[in-house]
Amino acid sequence: MIHYGHGTWGMAVLCRLKGSVIPKALVWSVPCAMLTIGLHMFFRDAMVEAMGGGGSEGIDTIWSGYNFILGFLIVFRSNQAYSRFWESVSLTHKIRGQWTNAFSSLLAFCS
Repeated sequence: MIHYGHGTWGMAVLCRLKGSVIPKALVWSVPCAMLTIGLHMFFRDAMVEAMGGGGSEGIDTIWSGYNFILGFLIVFRSNQAYSRFWESVSLTHKIRGQWTNAFSSLLAFCS
């Protein structure tokens, strides 16, 4: 078993290579990031040439609309999940109270 020393603020474990997932994650993330940067540079230059040297105002509008809708959906789903969680907590407390009441009635009537 690996002993992890967390350090003063608990961040020293992130800087260790032994037992860390960061080197394994970097094997996949760095090449993907480089490919993404290369494709972005290629398509950005190709789009500027295709539009006659002009900007890409339409793409910015589409991107901001997409981000707005995505953010709205994430907030809506998080709010729904939060509501369902607290409803389940309140129902669990209600069930616990009913079981406690039933058990105490059982003890009262049996003795």
